[in-house]
Amino acid sequence: MTPPKPPGGAPRGALAIALLAGLAHTAAFAPLNLWWLQPLALAALLLCCRGAAEGRERRHAALCGFAFGFAWFASGVAWVYVSMHRYGGMPAPMAAAALLLFAAYLGAFAAASLAVVAPALQRAFAAPSARATLAAALGFAACWGAGEMLRGWLFTGFPWLSSGYAHTDGPLAGLAPVFGVHGIGMLAALVAAGLACMIAPAWNRRAAFAAATALVGLPLLAGAALSPIRWAEETGDPLRVRLVQGNVAQQMKFEPKTVIAAMRAYAAAIAAAPAPDLVVLPETAWTVPWSRTPAAIAERIVAGLDADGVVAAIGMPLPAETRDGRPTLANSVAAIGGDGPLDWRYDKRHLVPFGEFVPPGFGWFVEMMEIPLGDFGRGGRHQPALAVGDQRLAFNICYEDIFGEELAPQVRDGATILVNVSNIAWFGDSHALPQHLQISRMRAIELARPMLRATNTGMTASIDARGRVRAALPSYTAASLDVELRGTVGLTPFARFGMLAPLALLAAMAAAALALRPRREPGRVQPGTNAGRQRPGRGNPAR
Repeated sequence: MTPPKPPGGAPRGALAIALLAGLAHTAAFAPLNLWWLQPLALAALLLCCRGAAEGRERRHAALCGFAFGFAWFASGVAWVYVSMHRYGGMPAPMAAAALLLFAAYLGAFAAASLAVVAPALQRAFAAPSARATLAAALGFAACWGAGEMLRGWLFTGFPWLSSGYAHTDGPLAGLAPVFGVHGIGMLAALVAAGLACMIAPAWNRRAAFAAATALVGLPLLAGAALSPIRWAEETGDPLRVRLVQGNVAQQMKFEPKTVIAAMRAYAAAIAAAPAPDLVVLPETAWTVPWSRTPAAIAERIVAGLDADGVVAAIGMPLPAETRDGRPTLANSVAAIGGDGPLDWRYDKRHLVPFGEFVPPGFGWFVEMMEIPLGDFGRGGRHQPALAVGDQRLAFNICYEDIFGEELAPQVRDGATILVNVSNIAWFGDSHALPQHLQISRMRAIELARPMLRATNTGMTASIDARGRVRAALPSYTAASLDVELRGTVGLTPFARFGMLAPLALLAAMAAAALALRPRREPGRVQPGTNAGRQRPGRGNPAR
């Protein structure tokens, strides 16, 4: 019997559908936030993989997975082009080529995930049974999760747009405090596989259809059931915080006149009435260390802080040392009080390749982009929280908040509030801003801690411990946001165990998939194999 052709009637048709599904997958994330589109797009990808010619299942699935992943990331992180061309000074053709190569690299993880599980998917589609359906779905979810985790670790990691982020406002978000964003991504992949098996010919086998239905329904029901749980309780007296958004144009940020004007504007925001307990300024609000602040501006800030007992947390480069003792700068947050700098600072520990450190052999690339402050020192793993009143504020800088497993130790060390300071003006007025807000919301849900965001151009916001945005400033405006909040205490399973929780889920899925693989029956040919086929030139021995 001739295997059914893939959707579109030919491999090219399947690849076209996979590309469109990858674009739809991007729409599931911020700013559109169509969470339900994420499993549907992934299900469409799985259906593109069915019906490959015998012996070519893995190749066909890998091509479809690559097309999906390439479209997903070329559209989802297109703002990388803005940073390299508009602000980095890279010629447009080279910036476009760099974006496409980056999307190809990220798409390779989806390709590998599909290639590994392709034979199991073919068995589930070609000879549907409850056992084959469960094995294929669990195997796909495990492979997809492994690929996402590897992408978030390899070469310092880039877990931006991990598929779990699409579910910040969906029912699966209830599982984030248990399994984290990578666990949600695996469970979403399980739902997608169930949908694909329901649409594929499994409908004519009741047991297979029932198994597929359970794969779709159980994760969603479990997430909805866990959503009402409060993993942490509020603690201490309310803290009054002012989040300042400077809106300093990136192309002017390092010009001397702009630097002075920005400092004066920030100083005015710090001193504005009514006085809060804490003022938070964005990443690199100061482009020079505090010691190089003009005396008149420093005196004005310190005098205002001293009069009202306010603490200011300011993003700035601070002197540091490399591991071998050479002097350098760190991307830091300094605390300033009424007597000047306090004995506290936070140094960024997870640095951005090319923006904050130069990978070996890529010095020419950074020079071409003309990036200032391109090679920083690294902060330590455990850095003390900033104590203000009854609250303990743990800081993270820019895209550090995309690594939930690295923020979890701060919570275990006693942080009651998380604070992100960012400057992503590098990416213009793009979807990078709402995507970053969505990431911060997921961190708040995972760790059951409020998250404050002070950014240069957006999105400055106050997020509660359940991931809800309580207040926010419009992007690309110079303004301050005054909020009052209480921190929380109590550990979610993810805060307590970090990546052990999603890794345990992955291991359980992989083990179950292996255990459920349909066993070869005597005399029965397994779909997608050449066993039992007659060889050319060898007729029936009875002839």
